[in-house]
Amino acid sequence: MLKLKANYFKYYFLLTLFTLLSVASCSSSNNEDPIVPETEEGNEEEGSSIIDVQTIGLNFNEQLQFVDLQQISATNTDWVRGFVEFFQFYENRSLLNSDERITKFLSLKPSGYKTVLSLKFPFKGKDYPVSNSQELNDYLNYLDVILDRLWVGIDVIIVGNEPFIETDEEDFGDDMYNFYVKASERVKAYSDAHTEKPIFFGAFDNMYQDRRRNLPVLNGLLDYSKNTPWIAGVDMHIHHNNYNEMISALDFVNARLRANQKIIISEYSLMKHWRDNLNGLIPSEFASQYSYPSSWRNYQYIDAALKSPKARTEWVDFLSKSDWFESKKHYLLETYQDVFTTYDKFFLATYAFRQAYPFNTDFNSNTDPWVLNGIYVNRSVEPDSNTGQFQFNYTFIDDFRIVQDISN
Repeated sequence: MLKLKANYFKYYFLLTLFTLLSVASCSSSNNEDPIVPETEEGNEEEGSSIIDVQTIGLNFNEQLQFVDLQQISATNTDWVRGFVEFFQFYENRSLLNSDERITKFLSLKPSGYKTVLSLKFPFKGKDYPVSNSQELNDYLNYLDVILDRLWVGIDVIIVGNEPFIETDEEDFGDDMYNFYVKASERVKAYSDAHTEKPIFFGAFDNMYQDRRRNLPVLNGLLDYSKNTPWIAGVDMHIHHNNYNEMISALDFVNARLRANQKIIISEYSLMKHWRDNLNGLIPSEFASQYSYPSSWRNYQYIDAALKSPKARTEWVDFLSKSDWFESKKHYLLETYQDVFTTYDKFFLATYAFRQAYPFNTDFNSNTDPWVLNGIYVNRSVEPDSNTGQFQFNYTFIDDFRIVQDISN
């Protein structure tokens, strides 16, 4: 188990205080106009950089259509991250001007938030274009069109999302390497011709696993990132089971970067730990209190909650009485304080904003339980009966707000 720093207890006291204060603030804020952070434009000290911070923000992934300024404001964050899928817009070009994900993303910076946008190139089931081919040129030319639409709303851009998950293994080779190099060079050329922005490369996933670390193309892209002076750093995704895996992944990547480069962790969670506990029995006390079968497994209760959302008090009782979750309830504060900030190169991590799960779909023992990660529980918990707003998950929001206070 991760050993906490001595001053953790100071932050635990703050957590308790913030919890009491947030109850009062949330009860009133849902009925008021959203409060957004003031823009820092023009207020930065000379020579300072937007990436010279150590904080956590919110991650929307592809669900940027659910950007809600009032809900974001309630978390006290400054940073929001999402991604756009290149081929969705390449294959249906009218979407670029009409898709709600685009318009919602573009609303963030005018509202005072700092933004990270990842460019996702899902080549799974597709062949990478051959070097110097017309197909490659067509892709790169349309990348300029996407940047024309989105550049004004971006603070930090990441070339790639999860290349090694979004590529068939037989295509882990030269064409893959060449495509991401050419795409990053095109983004750099666009940045030079317009407003310059930090360019990151990634996201590198599962970096605590030898099957990733030993890939020649992955090591080639890491070397390219290090040896290219204008690449500000790399992005990582760390969905893991225990803290040692997270630390191992960070150690591996940290050692491969220049001293002046930064690390973004645009996705992270204990999803694999949650998954290992799906087959466990629901807490007996909880089963008795809410009249559920004592033979039910955790995944069966989660399935029931997704199909018929529960009162927040019941959802919290389920999680708080489950040791596998209760023992990890301070995950956000622990990872920030005891892992992320121990690396000088750490810049930003973004955590899941909401639950994403399709309706009328079974949740079973083999389902990856992403739904346990969200700051908001918009699928498994009923909206607040007084405000109609989605409610916060158990404990994560308290830690999230404390990190905002510490980092700001």
